[in-house]
Amino acid sequence: MLIDPFRFAKKGDQLEKVFNLKPEGRLEGLITANSDVNLHLEGNMTEQNKFVLDGRITGKVSVQCQVCLDNIQMPIDIDFRLYPVSSEQLAEDMQQEFEPVIVEDNKLALDELVINELILSMPVVTTHIDGEGKDCTDNVSFTSGSLPEVKQDEKKVSPFAILNSIKQKD
Repeated sequence: MLIDPFRFAKKGDQLEKVFNLKPEGRLEGLITANSDVNLHLEGNMTEQNKFVLDGRITGKVSVQCQVCLDNIQMPIDIDFRLYPVSSEQLAEDMQQEFEPVIVEDNKLALDELVINELILSMPVVTTHIDGEGKDCTDNVSFTSGSLPEVKQDEKKVSPFAILNSIKQKD
């Protein structure tokens, strides 16, 4: 879905939309199954006559726990404020506390906006603690097999034995 963010902000429009995110493209490896998220977007003008988009993304996304490798449903609640601008120069001229979004041809793809905000807000490592508030490490065995048997009758050779033989030659 495309909107003209300048007209949207100037008119003070609002919208609610559900997006079905799929684990492909930029979301491949980030989410593990189709997930529905809700976008609430409001357009406004600031006192300095800047266009502004205030948004909130809520829902649950399916991700993989990096401890036990099970899939979990991670709740998301992302608030954002974007300032649409028409060029990179205008984005560079904005003060650092503003988050500009460069809009070409007065069109902003809302699905890309949702994906961008989700990528920016996801933790680097997802775990059950992030998603469900519980620790899964108690239920996980971190062994990968049995250890090889150590033969008791083998004579242990010191790694410094060679140094001792060199020292005795001098």
